[in-house]
Amino acid sequence: MAKYPKRLSAQNKKEIIKRRGGDSDKSGKKGDLEIHHTDRNPNNNNPRNLRVLTKKEHKDVHAKS
Repeated sequence: MAKYPKRLSAQNKKEIIKRRGGDSDKSGKKGDLEIHHTDRNPNNNNPRNLRVLTKKEHKDVHAKS
């Protein structure tokens, strides 16, 4: 099983966003992007658990819970 960092550094987040094409996985928008943990566990940094969202999309996802 692969080991992933417990916490994502700012550099890790930038790299993930860059590898994903620099836009939101949800809408394709560019701009103020963040990393969302699909299972809501910030320690699960498996790439399959991470989504790139705009700041607004990320806020909206968490507001629905």
